Amino acid sequence: MGTEHVQALVIGGGIVGAGVAYYLAREGVTDVLLVEGDVHGAGATGGSFGNIRQQYGTPLEVECSRRGLTFWKTIEDVFGVPCTFHQDGYLMLTADPDTTAILHRHAEVQRAAGMPNIELLGPDEIAKLVPFVDTTGLRCGSWTPQDGHVMPMDGVTAYLRGARELGARVRQHFPIERLERRPDGWHAYGPEEIVAEHVVVAAGIGTRDLLAPLGVTLDMREVMHYALLTDTAYDGLPIPTTIDLDTGLCVEREGRGLVLAMLSRNPAPRDHEHLAELFFEAAGERAPDLTDLSITHQLTARPTVGGDGHPYVGRVDEGLWCIAFVGHGAMHGPPVAEAIAREVAGRPDPTLDLSPWDLRREPGERTVLWRRQATG
Repeated sequence: MGTEHVQALVIGGGIVGAGVAYYLAREGVTDVLLVEGDVHGAGATGGSFGNIRQQYGTPLEVECSRRGLTFWKTIEDVFGVPCTFHQDGYLMLTADPDTTAILHRHAEVQRAAGMPNIELLGPDEIAKLVPFVDTTGLRCGSWTPQDGHVMPMDGVTAYLRGARELGARVRQHFPIERLERRPDGWHAYGPEEIVAEHVVVAAGIGTRDLLAPLGVTLDMREVMHYALLTDTAYDGLPIPTTIDLDTGLCVEREGRGLVLAMLSRNPAPRDHEHLAELFFEAAGERAPDLTDLSITHQLTARPTVGGDGHPYVGRVDEGLWCIAFVGHGAMHGPPVAEAIAREVAGRPDPTLDLSPWDLRREPGERTVLWRRQATG
């Protein structure tokens, strides 16, 4: 087995790793190698529903959402790769007074962070947006019309094309099993040994396992996520991604049909049959018209969750960096990948402070309203 020497090694071929490889090459790093243990996007990226939204409760989340939104809306112009941005908007609903107060506080944070297009709606306005929702008792709808959803693999394709055009090299089916620091750099052990001056680990759940022997503990785990796809429903009517924070009901437009899911709170759906039971029970309370929908397909994904719901980002050791998302990687991954690549290249971005997401931080406040501690 031979040994290969590179200037920068990126481990992980999802949206984050592909982005890091592209931005490193764009920053002038001349010898960039991206390795993926399976095929590109085989992990959380490939299973992501691709929601791109700006509704968050901290300035850093809002800023990364703003930058991520710009990335997805301009990807075709920048990379020349087809990528449809479905601008259906994003709507959160609640009848609970405490949750209403939180949505109002979050809206203040969002506006202060430079996002003026957040609207707080009453029942009459909600009914116009989502006529299938029974607005009885609803207190608030937090609505961002500029948001939407994408196919995350379009971003991976764009980044990989851009990285290759700038001279980066890419390998699939190249799992890295161990990292070791030596005087001549970081040694990565896989099908071949690679020695790199700089290493960025963006391998999803694999990041946890690669960094554990180096004394870094990341609270991450994979869980099963189930969804249902309906036959044609409300054809021709714009349907925003709609989340009822009280019942857990989630609805998203997909083609001429709808994707149905439930929030990742305990107890989580055990399987598709259990999901259907939970969803239609919730729909009976909040959206009775949805109980008549015909299910055509079942969808399954394995997202990574854990910790306080925020990613683990930053320098692990000299020459070694980590980006590990526990949700929202398709949305926040592009700007974080760019920021870390600039740091690796010695030209950090002074306008984006990622320190609240430092990988060695104490767990912070959960600002994602529906996120619960994962148990599976």
